[in-house]
Amino acid sequence: MKKWCKVLLFIFPLLCMVAAVNWYVDSYAYLRVTYDQIGEQMAVHSRNVEGLEESDFNDRNLLLACLKQQEEAKEVIVAGSSRVMNFDHGMFGTESFYNTGLSESTFKDLLAVVGILQLNGQMPEKMIIGVDAFLFNMSHNNDRWMELEEYAVYMEEQLKGIAEADQYGVDPAVGVERTEAGADTATRVIPQINTGRDHAKWLSLDYFRYNVALLPERKRFMVSYTKDWETEQYLKHYDGSIAYQRSLREVDVKDVEELTRQSIEEQVVYRMTDFHEIDERSMELFAALITYLQERGVEVILYLPPYSPMMYEYIGSADQFQITFQVEERIRQIAADKNAALYGSYDPAGCGLEMTDLYDIYHVKTEKMMDTFYPVSLQ
Repeated sequence: MKKWCKVLLFIFPLLCMVAAVNWYVDSYAYLRVTYDQIGEQMAVHSRNVEGLEESDFNDRNLLLACLKQQEEAKEVIVAGSSRVMNFDHGMFGTESFYNTGLSESTFKDLLAVVGILQLNGQMPEKMIIGVDAFLFNMSHNNDRWMELEEYAVYMEEQLKGIAEADQYGVDPAVGVERTEAGADTATRVIPQINTGRDHAKWLSLDYFRYNVALLPERKRFMVSYTKDWETEQYLKHYDGSIAYQRSLREVDVKDVEELTRQSIEEQVVYRMTDFHEIDERSMELFAALITYLQERGVEVILYLPPYSPMMYEYIGSADQFQITFQVEERIRQIAADKNAALYGSYDPAGCGLEMTDLYDIYHVKTEKMMDTFYPVSLQ
């Protein structure tokens, strides 16, 4: 008995230490602050969130948590990469708006976002899809989308029939029947991804090892809430859009130009390196996705975010990046075939974009975003 008491007296403080570190740092937001709590503050109380970027947050988990908290479908949904994240509700004249943009977004992320909306019964009236050329470059994909893998797989299953109908000229009604049948089966097993508390993490040694490594850096998951639309730090708005930190909002154009020159000298265009051919499967599924949305009464608007003048000039002069123009032409053709609206262009000339209008190499300043969102004639 005494022996067991000694063991317990030795182990108990260690367990307390593990639990205390895991709670204090809580790097993945499992214990002290959860994504569900943040989502409630955003969706229910219309509060903006500061401190997320400093906490190395998981924006896919936050997206799930926010959509979970929304009771009704939105009038307008924006989807795409970080290049659409600063579209906000005020630009579209409605509070019934949510920006689902994700950092380092891939085509699989786009599928996952639509899958979440479908399974939640949250299909919007309008969906604006930012179509970056790199969505169709499989050689530069990342695996962050796998956090939403179940939704992406679900959505891909729904699109197979439509894609086959488009490819082989089958009566579209056949594709619709296949899609609906697949949907009935798939919705019986709705993905369950935990964005709330995970009590198993209190005494998780793996979680402890990761958290304790952050202590010397004084890093922990910590957020605060505000009604302000801009602050000193990166700010996530309640409508899903973002405001960049002051250091980026007040960036010197010379710094942006120098960063761009360095990228050009290194022959790097974000996720366009080694892009030798368009991934046809992704392009087929993208066309099918538009049909899928339209069949559910969603007005689809495709948006091509522009490159900066310096970067676009380089793309035009470099043989290895000519595929950029091929992607734009394919998107124009798909928009025409599907009778979907097309806005913007990779070419910055159409909106008069200047180097002073960028935060960095690729992201357009918020005040210029609506100038880049102009309708393109497909005649």
